Amino acid sequence: MRLSSSPGRRERKKVETRQRILASAVDLFAAQGYDATTMDDIAESADVSRATVFNFFPRKSDLVLAWFVDRRAELAGRLAESEQDGSQTSSHLAFALGVIAQMFDHDPRTGRAMVRAWLQAGGPLLTPVSETSSMFADAIRAGQQRGDVDPRIDADRAGLVLFDAYLGVLYRWASRDDEQTSFEADLVATLSVLLIGISA
Repeated sequence: MRLSSSPGRRERKKVETRQRILASAVDLFAAQGYDATTMDDIAESADVSRATVFNFFPRKSDLVLAWFVDRRAELAGRLAESEQDGSQTSSHLAFALGVIAQMFDHDPRTGRAMVRAWLQAGGPLLTPVSETSSMFADAIRAGQQRGDVDPRIDADRAGLVLFDAYLGVLYRWASRDDEQTSFEADLVATLSVLLIGISA
C-alpha cells in the first residue's frame, strides 16, 4: 500500500476554510474597522457557521495575528533567499524588508487597516518575544561569521533595534491616509542609517 505525502481532501478543506475565514475578516477590517467587525459578520461573509469561525480562531485578535504570521513567514523566506546570493548582510536585510514594505504599499488600505487592527487588538502586548527580531538577530550573527558585520555588536540587541525601527516606520505610515506616502521609501531610508552602523 502506497502512502501519499499530499494532504487529504479533509485537510485541504480545512485549510481552504481557514483561509476563507481569514480573508473575509481582513476584508471586513479594511472596510469597517476592527472594533466594528463581529465574529458573526466574519462568519456570514465567509459563509460558515459562527462555531466554525471560533473553531479556527478562538479570539478575534487571533485573526489579526494570523495575518501578521503570514507576513513574517514571507519575510523569513525572503531573508533565506537573499542569504543565498552572497550579498552583504546589510544588503539582504534591506532587500527582504523592502519586499515586505512593497506588499503594504501594493494594498495600502488593507495594510493600514491591519496595522490599526493589530494595535487595537493589543498586538504589541500579545507577543512579548518577537520572532521577527530573532530573525534579524540570526541574520546579523551570520553576517558576523562572514565578517561583514562588526563582531562587537550584540546581535540580539541589534535585532531588537532593527525591529523597533521597522515598527516605528510602520506605525507612522499606518497613521496616515495619504496614498502617495511610500512605506518602502521611508523604511529603506530609516534602515540605511542603522545598517551602515552595523557594517564592519
